[in-house]
Amino acid sequence: MEMIKKLRLRFVIITMVIVTVMLFVIFGLVLGLTHRRIFSDNVRMIQGVSGMPMGMNQNRRPERRRQNEKTDVQLPFFRVEVDAEGNIVATDGDFYDLTDEETLNSLVSEVLSKKERLGDLSDYNLRFFRAVSASRNDSKAPGPEIPGIDPEKRTEMNPETGIEPPRDMDTGNGEEGPKKAENLQSDTKDMNQGGKDDFDPFNIENENWDGKSNRIIVFADISSEVATMRNLIRNSFFIGLLSFVVFLVIAMFFATWAVKPVEDAWIQQRQFVSDASHELKTPLSVILTDAEMLKSKDFDEAKKKQFADNILTMAHQMRGLVESLLQLARVDNGAIQKAPEQIIDLSKMVSNEIMTFEVMFFEKGLMLTEEVQEGISIKGASQYIKQVIEILLDNAQKYSAPNGTVKVSLEKSGTHKCLLSISDPGDQISDEDLKNIFKRFYRIDEARAMNHSYGLGLSIAQNIVNDHKGRIWAESKNGINTFRVELPMA
Repeated sequence: MEMIKKLRLRFVIITMVIVTVMLFVIFGLVLGLTHRRIFSDNVRMIQGVSGMPMGMNQNRRPERRRQNEKTDVQLPFFRVEVDAEGNIVATDGDFYDLTDEETLNSLVSEVLSKKERLGDLSDYNLRFFRAVSASRNDSKAPGPEIPGIDPEKRTEMNPETGIEPPRDMDTGNGEEGPKKAENLQSDTKDMNQGGKDDFDPFNIENENWDGKSNRIIVFADISSEVATMRNLIRNSFFIGLLSFVVFLVIAMFFATWAVKPVEDAWIQQRQFVSDASHELKTPLSVILTDAEMLKSKDFDEAKKKQFADNILTMAHQMRGLVESLLQLARVDNGAIQKAPEQIIDLSKMVSNEIMTFEVMFFEKGLMLTEEVQEGISIKGASQYIKQVIEILLDNAQKYSAPNGTVKVSLEKSGTHKCLLSISDPGDQISDEDLKNIFKRFYRIDEARAMNHSYGLGLSIAQNIVNDHKGRIWAESKNGINTFRVELPMA
């Protein structure tokens, strides 16, 4: 049984490999999609607040509330405005204490050292986003001094973006400068608009600090995001581990269940090999012994004739076993499907087989009666359908009670099927045996071996019936054992 154990183990291993891959894929998708969604929402929020004018840091202000409605997620954040030289011009935010200039300068320096516009500062649990500063002043009113910008040049700044036009914008022909200014203004306006449907947080281009305009750096707290992902990873791990254990138990149970037919077949086949060896050994011993007696001069002709008869009987017994094995092999190799189909007059075939078996039944003191409905035809291989009838009639004459009556009937079953029934009186067949009687190599008791039964006939009949899209089963009630075959009519 070592082979069965290896088969079970292989079944469990293959099942658990599939389950493990599925769990990794499922939880990987859950984690990936969740992180992508949280990151996208957070960046949308950061990008949204980056376009607000500095100083709008109170949630109670109506304009601030309207701005926050553009995003679904609100995180603690603060903003820092930095001039072209990297100096802090202004701060904004009502979630943090912004009096610690050393920490602010450290954060700004670290952000300015990066090329990315969007990134994380893991040491501080912060995410930053760099954006062009929105104008805090009316274009006509004098604004506050900004380090690095000549006060006389403030009037030249774009009134909407607060960005000084490039020096070469007014050089060249008269059309190039206005077009460039318009494009720059449009790009800056799009950059500062938050909550856009076409905004892609995963496609933010890197840029270097150009040193020409003020910038707003938004810092948002991502500790909740980190905690959420950690909790999700931890929960996914425990759920995955629990699922693995549950699937392992289920796989072990189903391995036993799935391998059970193979195990039963293996046990039955070993039993069959043992029985077949015994069945072959006995006639071979008789044949060898009687052959030696025939060569002896000590026996008269009558004795030698008896020895020859014994040899012939044993040879027929061996041939029956070999033919059963060959027939089973042909059925397994698809011989029925390869056989040409034809319209079979089943009523006539059953009647002819009954006439053939009448002598055999009579010699055993059995009565054989028939109730065959005329005009029933099926489509199939005639030689195999004939073999099914012969197998069932042969079983009836072998196992019928002495002086019993075997009844054969053929009738229509519904509009498109016919039913063949062969009943004989005999010992009651248990429910367990009724389930297993069509299994290969199965015998109800060892006494059947004396009738040259090897547990193959009913298995062959079942395969033939199944290949003809029919079904076969056995019933045992009130001392009557009945085998029924249902086939589709032509």
